[in-house]
Amino acid sequence: MMKNQISYGLILIASVFLYSCGGSSDSEQPTTPPTPPIPPTTIVNTELNDSVTVSHLYLDGEAQLAATTQSLLWRANADAQWQDRSPSSSGIKALAIISQGHYIAAVQTDEAAPYSKPSPLYITQDSGQNWQLINHNFGGDEFSTINNIVYDQVNNQLYAVGDTSFAVANSAAENWTLLDGAWDGIASGLALILPHPSQQFIWFGGQGPIENGHLNRYSIVDGSVTTWTDLLPNPSVFKGGLIHPTDNKTVLVGGEGGIVISRDNGTNWEQPLGDVDHHFYWDIVIDDIGNLYSASFNKGGAEQPLKVLCSSDNGVTWNSNDFSKEVSKGGVKSLLMLQTNTENLLYLGLWDNGIKSINTANINCG
Repeated sequence: MMKNQISYGLILIASVFLYSCGGSSDSEQPTTPPTPPIPPTTIVNTELNDSVTVSHLYLDGEAQLAATTQSLLWRANADAQWQDRSPSSSGIKALAIISQGHYIAAVQTDEAAPYSKPSPLYITQDSGQNWQLINHNFGGDEFSTINNIVYDQVNNQLYAVGDTSFAVANSAAENWTLLDGAWDGIASGLALILPHPSQQFIWFGGQGPIENGHLNRYSIVDGSVTTWTDLLPNPSVFKGGLIHPTDNKTVLVGGEGGIVISRDNGTNWEQPLGDVDHHFYWDIVIDDIGNLYSASFNKGGAEQPLKVLCSSDNGVTWNSNDFSKEVSKGGVKSLLMLQTNTENLLYLGLWDNGIKSINTANINCG
């Protein structure tokens, strides 16, 4: 009798235990949480997050420099912080890199024409930590402004342009010789300088007195100057360009109204973009596999699409890439190609929007 009571008790306890552990088929199953949405892919990266206009971008070894309308910015490499290395409180027109850490900066003038003193030039030999004002004679007695300055490493010469003047000096930048134009001329201004040492040319240009695009080729051999004034629809201006690194008779120049290309030192010209309604193309760069890049600028306002052009056939055709979904102020004033062991980065100096970069693997070249 006692044995039967113990057996019955064990069965009852086991039944209660199974019920309490969810043995019932009526228990609720746990719900699986929803899969979170995949975040959008970011293609455009920010290198300088600042509402500043970047007129020129430069490389000095691994160091990067940005000439802006407010200051000169420098950083030791792509991972370092930007530092203000300005020679004065004014913006930077252009920078000539003589050697590592040795720069000459053309600084914005603080007064309107006619100028009462030479356009400011400063020199540094320690990457901008210390500067000295250069006593120079660019402009003669007229003190004309310096719009751009470039160093020709092959010939060890500095070239600079003013409103209508094109001049040369040695690397000290003190004594300037007028090669073309006039110190006291009136025009919207020259801006482009492209040394072409393999062909013994210097290309320079900008805008003439009647808002006409003005491109010139100076011969180092005999001092002759050849001029083109009708390569793009006027009003126009030439701003930047590229001497092709492997096809040494090819020059590409960008400006208001498109891009012009000559493959024979200027004998014949191409306008591959056609009618672009006076959009600007301020710069042209190339990557290590030969793809060419440019980008558009519209002077109507800082709020504009970011459009990057790319050509995989040496400039014959160009494919447009629109990155407006990521950048609202997309007017490009300068370009720089940064090549690393793993990627090519296209740096874009923007109007009132700092510096952005795009991995060229994300740019469709057609």
